[in-house]
This record gives sequence, structure tokens and C-alpha cells, in this order.
Amino acid sequence: MINWKEIPDGDQWELFTRDFLSELGFVIEIGPGRGPDAGRDLLVSEQLKGRVQSKKFSWLVSCKHFAGSEKAVGPEQETNITDRLKHHSAKGFLGIYSTMPSTSLINRLQEYLDRGDIEAYEIFDAKKIEGHFAAAGMSKLALRYFPVSYGRLRPIQQILGTKIDLLCDVCGADILARSVLGPARANIVWECNIKEAPRYRNVFVACKGDCDSRVQDRFNRKDQITSWEELNDLFNPVLFMKNMLTYMNLLRRDPKQFSDSAHDRMKEIYLALAQRTLREVTDEDMERFKSLRMLDDLSI
Repeated sequence: MINWKEIPDGDQWELFTRDFLSELGFVIEIGPGRGPDAGRDLLVSEQLKGRVQSKKFSWLVSCKHFAGSEKAVGPEQETNITDRLKHHSAKGFLGIYSTMPSTSLINRLQEYLDRGDIEAYEIFDAKKIEGHFAAAGMSKLALRYFPVSYGRLRPIQQILGTKIDLLCDVCGADILARSVLGPARANIVWECNIKEAPRYRNVFVACKGDCDSRVQDRFNRKDQITSWEELNDLFNPVLFMKNMLTYMNLLRRDPKQFSDSAHDRMKEIYLALAQRTLREVTDEDMERFKSLRMLDDLSI
């Protein structure tokens, strides 16, 4: 998904690491710089909160950018870890790698942890960093360091300054984050009453399969039915606009057919979807729009 080779060298990787950890909420105590660093690329901290009090926890950060060679980071690259932590008064080791750690390095870190030589360790490898790009809405960071990959990524845009979640109402799965990595695999489901107003009483977001079935089974009884629409189509900007305009036309024709709760839920869904759809239209999007429009023309 992300071409890590877009970052040309280790210096830029350290700058990316600084900005990435800052986005995750870490405090940058000592940033990257050229010259001797005594085995420390960055020093960051976070506040660990307990039930009664919180405490500051410092991490020694080691950056390794091997995307060019695609080799794993091993103990031969990460030497004297415990001495480095003591020198910088850090309690945990944090590796930020553009490839992945070797099994031998993970085993060594686990040995340090088991013996009490370090209090914690964490490795952000390429896949784990990608996951945060998808889930946390780091579109600006992706654009700054990975402009080519950004065009393919179609990331979550924090339009209102923070990410608006779109979760399955049954299992709580993050549909928005899942849509960045692959198909959304979810539906919008409307509860419809065929005899009384308002006709549309509730709106749900549900993963396809068991979650969707549970929602529809709940309302498929006398005088009530369900209708649904595939969420994946609404990440297409043209179809998103078509759907929203259709909804506006329904409201114009008969505002009373939607309950207040259904209308509020639709607004939440549109705001969440907008974070993925407000982008340039691709040829693939336009072809999908044309194919569905042809089906509309054939319907009676």
C-alpha cells in the first residue's frame, strides 16, 4: 500500500518518525539531529494513567530504514540496547522500522523484558505503521512523506479536524478503517414501516453476514421490513453525491417519512463517509457510476 522507498534516506526516516509519533500523541523530548547520538535517534515520552495517578514513561527510539535492501533489522543492527537505555534514562525501547524485525531481535528484547533489564519494548514495522495510517486518519502525514502512495491510498481525511468513526452497530468494527485496506464489507440498513409514518424509523450500519442478518431479522416482521444499500459504493465520490442528493429529494418530497433519529443517523453516516469520498474522481469510479446508472435506466 505504501512505498517506503519514497523516503530517500535515514535522515528523512527520522523526521518521519518524529512526526508519526507526534501524531500518535507521544511527546518529543529530544528530536532527530546529525552527529553522535549515543545510540538514540529520538527520545519520546507518554503519560501512563492509572486509577489513582499517572506517571511519565520515556522511550528510547531507534529508527532503521532498510526499505531499499528490504532486509530485516537484527541484533547486529541493534546493539547495546540496555546500555543505551541507561545512558538516556529511558525505560522502554521503541523501534520504528521500514521493514520488519528479525526473530532473533524479538527474542533478545523479550529476554531483556523477562529479566527486568527493560520495562517495555514495542516495534512499529512497515505493516503496523500502515495500519495506523488507515485507522488514525493521518492523511496530511501521508501526503507529506509519501505523495505517490497517497494518490493510491485514498486515506481518511480529517475534514473537521478529527476522525469521525463509522462503526458497525452490532459488533463495533471500524468500517471506515477497513475500507482503506480493502472492501468495506458492510451495509446501511433502514427499518421501514409500511403502514405508519414516519416510514423510516431507524438506520443501522452493519457488517455483511451475521451482523447484517441480525439487524434485518430484528425488523422483518408484521408491518415492518428492511431495505439496505452496500456501503462500499458510497466510497465512490460520484455515487456518494448521487445518494446524498437522492436523500435530499426524499426529504423535500415528504419530510415526515424519516424519524428524527433516522435523520440524525444519516447525517452522521454522510459526515463519516465524506472523509473517504471527498477526493478526485478516478476512471474506475466513473465506470462504476455509469454501470449503475444504466441499471437505473432499465428499472421500471
